[in-house]
Amino acid sequence: MEAIKNTDKGRSKTEKISDSTIQRISIYYRTLNRLEKQAVKRTTSMSLADIEGISPVMVRKDLSFFGTFGCRGVGYDVQSLKRELAKILGFSRKWGLVIIGGGQFGNVLINSQTLKDNNFTIRKIFDKEPDLIKDIDDQTVVYPLDQLEEKINPEEDHIAIIALPPPEVQSVIDRLGKIGMKAVLYMASRSIKAPQNMVVMNQDISIKLGMMTYKVLEKENNRTA
Repeated sequence: MEAIKNTDKGRSKTEKISDSTIQRISIYYRTLNRLEKQAVKRTTSMSLADIEGISPVMVRKDLSFFGTFGCRGVGYDVQSLKRELAKILGFSRKWGLVIIGGGQFGNVLINSQTLKDNNFTIRKIFDKEPDLIKDIDDQTVVYPLDQLEEKINPEEDHIAIIALPPPEVQSVIDRLGKIGMKAVLYMASRSIKAPQNMVVMNQDISIKLGMMTYKVLEKENNRTA
């Protein structure tokens, strides 16, 4: 994602926003959503930093990439900042999701309130055994996996989430690329070749577990030092 930022010379330049910054913006949005549900009206960079375990300077720096928010000494209006971050992240528009591979993980997504709260609608599910997919709402239609190309409309089905065994992921991404799918999130501990003009991201649990075990060992070493 890119943002326009004014320079001291009055010119503007295009500055690349890092993935880590976007991830933190998503975390701030999640926190603001929680504060809003708790009827909190105002917050500060210090409060956001304390909740998420980072520095207030980092919060202010991240937000500054996208404009000026809040007032010095007063803080941020929770609803207003949440609304602005929703625009930045794209949560202010509706997104159609496609789940490829029902299974247990697919069922978790189907019943996710977080997706619904952020304007994501699961429009279609594709599975090798579609008759086994139960407990879905009226907005979602289940199809056999071999009808992928026939039933997906990239103008309405914006993002695909693949929850299939790792060996099957690449072939499905190739099929999605041929019909013009815009974005894919896949769950597999392997790298894939992404078609041109497709945004592809991987949520690899083995990487997250590696980060967690490192942190556990770090704490254990600190206690014995």
